[in-house]
Amino acid sequence: MRLKLTTAFSLAFVASLGLAQGAAAKTYKITYIMGLTGNPFYSTVACGGHDQARRTGNVTFDAQGPAQYQPAMQMKVLDAVIASRPDGIMFTADDPVALTSTLLQAKAMGIKIISIDGDIKNMSVAIANIQSDNFLGGKQAAIELAKAIGDKGKVMALMNSPAANVAQQRLKGFTDEMKLHPGIQYIGVQYSNNQTAKAAGIVTATIAANPDLAGIFTITTNNTEGAATGVREAGLVGKVKIVGFDTSDPIVEDIRQGIVTADVVQYPFHVGQLGVEMMVQALEGKAVEREVHTPFVIATKANIDTPEVQKFVYKMNCQ
Repeated sequence: MRLKLTTAFSLAFVASLGLAQGAAAKTYKITYIMGLTGNPFYSTVACGGHDQARRTGNVTFDAQGPAQYQPAMQMKVLDAVIASRPDGIMFTADDPVALTSTLLQAKAMGIKIISIDGDIKNMSVAIANIQSDNFLGGKQAAIELAKAIGDKGKVMALMNSPAANVAQQRLKGFTDEMKLHPGIQYIGVQYSNNQTAKAAGIVTATIAANPDLAGIFTITTNNTEGAATGVREAGLVGKVKIVGFDTSDPIVEDIRQGIVTADVVQYPFHVGQLGVEMMVQALEGKAVEREVHTPFVIATKANIDTPEVQKFVYKMNCQ
């Protein structure tokens, strides 16, 4: 009788183990649709996603995006990804409204969506939104720029487009803080459509029209790179201060050389990790937090090469 009980127990154990292994074998397919390919921030989010997928063990992860920062081009990528029927999409919207109907169709198909670096205006689309506190980052950028120019002079802002929701949050933080600095004249924002060459041309033209320009707030990577080029071409390095948002290899070098005075650096690698982690939790039926803010640091010439700042710096290739 004892032998029969032991054998029965063993068979039950083997069966339960088989069920557990079958459950563990469930693999989730997650795709990150970035705002623009070749962008250091988005590439670093993808690196973080790949890292977390490897750690999780039951996730296949890939990243795709348009070659230009345009909602129409991003729509084509989104359509192709939806057709591949992933379990989840991590999505950085080039426009917070333009792709909503297609995203709602994906949701209706059972595909879970997490917003990365900026929410969809229709907040029912995404189960979560992961981003830095962009308003606070813009405010901090204004404080750094005011300090760099001695709290006096003309300043401008340079951003992608009026439709860029995240950039608008940064601009709002910047302009609200600038109202507290009466010695500084804010002469407005101009738009580069996220094109480095166009940003450089805008800076060159603005300096020509305002030879007393003291500072520039550059709200994204390409704008910072373009502004640095424009200031160099005008021969005003060190005289026109640049405070940016987001990094790249050229921006890091410009910080080291003092061409860029300060830079608000987000933590996109961690954003990518969190995106995959939270997506898996949601796919397993667990609750996830709707709004998640990730930290940022202020990079300057004095700290750019410290380990504390370097872990935030963006990368084009996963290592």
